[in-house]
Amino acid sequence: MFLLRFALKNPYAVWAAAIGLCLLGLSVVPRIPADILPDFRTPVVVSYFSYPGLPTGEMEKSVTSRVERALTLAGRMEHQESRTMPGASLIKIFFQPGTNPSSAMNDIVNLEASDMFHLPPGIEYPFTLRSEPANLPVVLAAIHGEGLSETELYKIGYYAVRNKMGGLQGVQIPHPFGGKFRQMMVYVDPVKLQSLHLSAADVVHALKQANLVMAGGNIKMGSTDYLVHPINTLPGTEDIDNVPITTRDGRTIFIKDVGYTKDDAALQYNIVRVNGERSVYCPLLREPGENTIAVVDRIYEGIGREIPKMKERGDIPAATKVELVNDQSGYIRSAIRNVQYELGIGAILVVLVVGLTLRRFKPSLAVLMVIPLSILIGMLGFYFSGNNINVMTLGGIALAIGAVVNASIVVVENIVRHLDMGKNGTDAARDGASEVAPAVLAGTVTTLAVFIPIIFLTGMIRYLFEPMALAAVLTIGASYVVAMTVVPAFCSRLMTKDRKDSSQDHQDKSKDQTKNDGLINRLLQFSMRFRIPLIAAVVVLVGCSYLLYDRIGTELFPAVDAGTFELRVKTTPGTRLEETEKLVERIEQTIEEVIPENEIRNIISNIGLPVGKGAGFSTVLSSNTGPDSAFLITNLNQAGRTTSSLEYVEKLRKVL
Repeated sequence: MFLLRFALKNPYAVWAAAIGLCLLGLSVVPRIPADILPDFRTPVVVSYFSYPGLPTGEMEKSVTSRVERALTLAGRMEHQESRTMPGASLIKIFFQPGTNPSSAMNDIVNLEASDMFHLPPGIEYPFTLRSEPANLPVVLAAIHGEGLSETELYKIGYYAVRNKMGGLQGVQIPHPFGGKFRQMMVYVDPVKLQSLHLSAADVVHALKQANLVMAGGNIKMGSTDYLVHPINTLPGTEDIDNVPITTRDGRTIFIKDVGYTKDDAALQYNIVRVNGERSVYCPLLREPGENTIAVVDRIYEGIGREIPKMKERGDIPAATKVELVNDQSGYIRSAIRNVQYELGIGAILVVLVVGLTLRRFKPSLAVLMVIPLSILIGMLGFYFSGNNINVMTLGGIALAIGAVVNASIVVVENIVRHLDMGKNGTDAARDGASEVAPAVLAGTVTTLAVFIPIIFLTGMIRYLFEPMALAAVLTIGASYVVAMTVVPAFCSRLMTKDRKDSSQDHQDKSKDQTKNDGLINRLLQFSMRFRIPLIAAVVVLVGCSYLLYDRIGTELFPAVDAGTFELRVKTTPGTRLEETEKLVERIEQTIEEVIPENEIRNIISNIGLPVGKGAGFSTVLSSNTGPDSAFLITNLNQAGRTTSSLEYVEKLRKVL
């Protein structure tokens, strides 16, 4: 009642507040982070250890198991999961809900540092980061070009695309997948080494001594302070060939005497194919707290602006093509469009129902304005509570649309009834709203009470459904406040009528009400006359529903036609990378045979796993375990496609 009295006493202040909240809501909505799923607040830390060349069994024994035992000292740790691969180990540490993520991260880093001296000598320092949905790519930048080698493609991705895109707001970009890393390779002849009583270690030692970068200090001479540059790098193959290894009988033995140097590439452990062509792709990630849609838009704008500039400057070859694929923002955009569509349908239905029932435009307008106002106020609550927009929150808003207008319809209908009784706008708004205020409050509280059990959920399910419940509660709660303030203020000033016409309108309204009451009475009489058959029918329906319950399938997320699907391949352990690529090529051909060419946008294949320095973050983003595994991502065109991606998946299961 306080809200009602304040609104009727200060209608213009209420209107000003409503307009201000609308403008504020419109300004903060673009700033709310948008993602596919809610932010999971269970701290998870991922550690990556790399030791290229160490077999899987020894890696598991000497690194994974050892580190897992050391990390058990971390406070509030729940459990660990690990994945050991040839030359690499990936460990996930899960903490109890509510644990401070920064503290968990610090504990893991400190424990790893204290245990490093127990690990095999030469192992690289671990790469450690927090794991969350933001650590998944929002889009992939596929790099290819006619006549460009894999070494050139990797160079373009690593030095050009990565540097430019990494400077965009809210964008993170790790090392590229695929391609070959340029490297000077020295190939030695074991027979020549043996004849000179040398080993490969002697060659390595000579290269380290000849290729030197170090700080030499300074020399003060007179009034000048000189910096000493004891730097000697080997720029080309000829310089490396002329590096001395040792001296035998007064004769200097050079590298060219036992082998040769080639401007080549490091051993390749990862192959990327885009539409059947060897390529490179850079995964672009969204920083935590950023809006996915805004980040993807910046990436598209940045690629379209920077790539032509780099071609003009000669930084990259003119044949270079950078294509953005696997755009994850499309699903979010589709969800937002669906909610907007539902809002439009809801608004139209509200206008029709209220207009046909009350036969007036202004009451329909009063109810209609409740929908956007309630949603914008709910978005304000979402913004200040630190939540993001995702499919669950949008689902909560869509779920609440029906309940949003309930309170306003009841209030407006009763105000109209008092207007028909001949009262002026202010009296009708006061009497009509005050009469139904307790019922409206009870109905709103009852609806909100449905979401109370969600606070007792635990684990991932709670983080999934809590934002949905919060969105519904904020929107429905805002609709009640609007129904008891903005709606009465609107009706008190704009819904007035002459007393001369009110009696006739009241008579017409009474006739309509009599017709409605007669229909309801006939339905009640029918129900009472056949109450036993009706009760029996209800019992039978409930019983049948209970019997069918166990036959209904269950899954965490419903199957949707997202226009993309992923296929994972696992071959016999020990299979060479090249052999796995041949199998992937046959699978790509099968996909092209099953799906019409005009419906396939692109097929992205990732074979093997990056190994070595800088591969830590990339390894976290890949489901592959080594050269014997791969995954294929098929993106379909939305326009002109008549078959869903789910149907194509079932067809491929049968064929493959």
